Amino acid sequence: MRVENAELEAFVLVAELGSFQRAADKLHLTQPGLSRRIQKLEQTLGVELFHRTTRSIELTGVGRHFLPMARQQIAQLGSMLSSIQEIAEKRFGKIRLASIPTFVTRVLPAVMHRYAERYPQIGIQVFDGNHDFVVSQVRAGLAEFGIAMDPGEDDDLAFTPLLTDHYVLAVHRDHPLAGAERVALQDLKGARLVIGGRDSGNRLLLELLLGQESVSLRWFYEVEHVSCVIALVEAGVGCAIVPSLSLSALPNSNVVAVPLAGREILRTIGLIRHKTVSMSPLAAEFCEHLLEVGKA
Repeated sequence: MRVENAELEAFVLVAELGSFQRAADKLHLTQPGLSRRIQKLEQTLGVELFHRTTRSIELTGVGRHFLPMARQQIAQLGSMLSSIQEIAEKRFGKIRLASIPTFVTRVLPAVMHRYAERYPQIGIQVFDGNHDFVVSQVRAGLAEFGIAMDPGEDDDLAFTPLLTDHYVLAVHRDHPLAGAERVALQDLKGARLVIGGRDSGNRLLLELLLGQESVSLRWFYEVEHVSCVIALVEAGVGCAIVPSLSLSALPNSNVVAVPLAGREILRTIGLIRHKTVSMSPLAAEFCEHLLEVGKA
């Protein structure tokens, strides 16, 4: 019995994302191509891994039992290959990590520069996406570690804090609120607010807090990524509640950060790694550089 690693990766992604199309997009495959990989895996194992209907897919009992084993196999193979490659030629190699976009654009470049000074031939592959995407990449073994918010209690994943980021109101410098010392959430009722997509970790955090504070706000404009949120604010289309980290590299921008009054909205960003799978030495050293950022 021979099971290909590509088949395991396809199975894990479909199970994690709950969609053949989304998994195919992540793997840069056509949906029929992905389906063939799953079918080949099922034929090799002699079992059905998914219940398929026209509207949804779900794991069979065997599929649920097989999922953690597939994750572990992918992660172990990735770690083994990384270690062998490093032993064969330490000057060359590649680190695979997943991260939320704001960290990629605002913090990661400085760490990459510092790492490149010591290991100029080491490549770094960054899978950027929202919080859930980062967690799924680490869980599936497609990334050696991730950078995102705390995934909470998890049997498979460990979290190490790096930094704490607070939320502010981002407005155009000509906006009436641009000169305010602080703005309360209640004062934003009726404001033309921009928000990230429904899968955004920022949006989930904001809506949870708004519910706790019994504040109802209307989202006039919805885009997928925080960079697009900032772009709309800079164009004067609306204002947005965003992490301050997303504004830190915009010194000449028309966007002004206004502190929020009342309960402070915070998010902790940190390292997410698999508890039972060792990272390659190259990735472990990169994480040491990241931890230095948290101490600064």
